[in-house]
Amino acid sequence: MIYKLSNAADLDGIEEEFGLRFRYPKLYTPNPLINGTEETNLSVVTMQDKNEITFAIWGLMPQEFREDWDIFQKHANTLNVQLQDLENVEWMKESFNQRRCLIIVSGFYTHLVQQGTTKSYYLSRSDEKPFYLAGVYNVLEDGFQCSALITSKTNTFVSNYHDISNLAPIIIPKDKAKDWLSQETNMEDIKRMVENPMEIKLKAKPRSHAFFHNVLSKAHMGTQI
Repeated sequence: MIYKLSNAADLDGIEEEFGLRFRYPKLYTPNPLINGTEETNLSVVTMQDKNEITFAIWGLMPQEFREDWDIFQKHANTLNVQLQDLENVEWMKESFNQRRCLIIVSGFYTHLVQQGTTKSYYLSRSDEKPFYLAGVYNVLEDGFQCSALITSKTNTFVSNYHDISNLAPIIIPKDKAKDWLSQETNMEDIKRMVENPMEIKLKAKPRSHAFFHNVLSKAHMGTQI
């Protein structure tokens, strides 16, 4: 499972990389550590709005759900979902068929167990440019969007740096973005993109426990100011 992402790219870099504009550019702030255990937003491109970047709360909830994020997440952790969930959980089926999205990140964090301790890594593109992860989304009763990463089995490279689980996000290359967001794409082809994701070249950098503590402490201090 992946509970920590990064979107440290600046707004201009994201818009240039994907050829899309933010609907609400003043709301975007680069974030080196997006912590999914607290309510937070992700930058997304949705099937409904293919030509702009919007925001979605990280953690999928049912369409037109009325209660708060933390109430739902206490009952079901939906930061990540798997293909079997999307095919078998009734309220997720429609999301997979009609509300897929692309989640914009500059990297994600993985964790490896070694000699009774954990080691953390930051995985990013070799050129450090932002990229897309596969996701699904719903629209809540208040009009806000919520989303989840779709995860699949780790490939050889990722598994070298992540063995807390055997699941990792699915990277969608830019040239497949239109297919992922299209209602016209056959669902069997969508499933193949999930089950056999294309690989892009990544690099891994170690991250200390102090890094996470310091970044989260700064974030909390900023919230209090």
